[in-house]
Amino acid sequence: MAPGLTPRERVRLSLNHQEPDQVPISLGGSANHLTEQLYVKLRNHFGLTDVPRRTLVGYYSTPDYNPLLDALGTDFRYIHIRPETRFVANSLIGDFQEFTDEWGVKHRLVSGYYDMTGQPFPEDLTIESIDAYNWPDPYDPVRLVGVEEEIKHLYNETDYALVAHRPVYGNLWEMTKLLLGMEDALVLTILDPAVFDYFIGKLAEVQDGFYDAFLSVVGPYVDVVEIADDYGTNTGPLFDPNVYKKHFMPRYKKTIELIKKKAPNAKVLLHNDGAIRDFIPDIIETGFDILNPIESHLPGMDPTDLKREYGKDLVFQGGVDVTSILNRGSLEDVWKEVEKRIKEMGHGGGYVLAPAHNFGNDVPLENFLAFFEAGKALGKYPL
Repeated sequence: MAPGLTPRERVRLSLNHQEPDQVPISLGGSANHLTEQLYVKLRNHFGLTDVPRRTLVGYYSTPDYNPLLDALGTDFRYIHIRPETRFVANSLIGDFQEFTDEWGVKHRLVSGYYDMTGQPFPEDLTIESIDAYNWPDPYDPVRLVGVEEEIKHLYNETDYALVAHRPVYGNLWEMTKLLLGMEDALVLTILDPAVFDYFIGKLAEVQDGFYDAFLSVVGPYVDVVEIADDYGTNTGPLFDPNVYKKHFMPRYKKTIELIKKKAPNAKVLLHNDGAIRDFIPDIIETGFDILNPIESHLPGMDPTDLKREYGKDLVFQGGVDVTSILNRGSLEDVWKEVEKRIKEMGHGGGYVLAPAHNFGNDVPLENFLAFFEAGKALGKYPL
């Protein structure tokens, strides 16, 4: 056991499958956010003052979490690319200004939930329509305003592990669903795989530009770089795993090669929720280092089995049940759940304590706070 570690040292040991002084704890990354209503409760609970700038966390924006993360004592801090000029950093509480972004996707708020519609590509997708599309410019300098100053401050003036939050809304499959529509995208994988592959290739080229631009500034400083896709339902794969192997794997191998060149000290995190066990061998072969968020209640996602079978190759982040424990359980239930996940996945390092998905409005404030209290108390090595 290594006593007295900084958060950065602690995280680096765990990401390299070594036991630090305690299990690292995260909040603020992919599938590890708060609803804005819960954020307000926490802000008021700790007596915090909002940072004026909102942060882009994928499809939408959130308040800057850093004052809250300081109050909770988490181990990670996140650096975010800036939104383009058409993006409206709406609060998810109160009035909402609808807008259409640079991808041609419309942003709305429906019954309190962020909603994106539009599918700007035609149903009869062709190579010509793909080439003619007005793709975003990843190198628009507005995306990096203030980023260099922020990352240097975080690296030099704090001792937290630093994460490059994904610089795109979502990665290959997530953006394909937005741009084509879920049904059309799934049909295309079967009826016209050549056009689907051309589309994925073009999308990967544009998204790699985002990573290239972002990591050219933050890469030397970060410990983790995020990628986010979703291939699972609550019962199994959303599509044939061979679709991943044929269309996605070669593109992601290239993306990871780019990431490792620009961020030589970073591990690459894949957010991929649902029952995705059938994809895990290919995820490892692709070169991903960390898997999030481990929905432990779903078929094939038992943390003990995952750790035993894949723990030498993957770091696991997540696993704490948000479907019945954090939202409806007692304080005792929360402590037992945190203890269970730490014991299942924490031995030998290679585990970051986090929820199995975002913290929703149904998570009581007391349970949220108990999650972090339990993690610090129960995550001390040796376990």
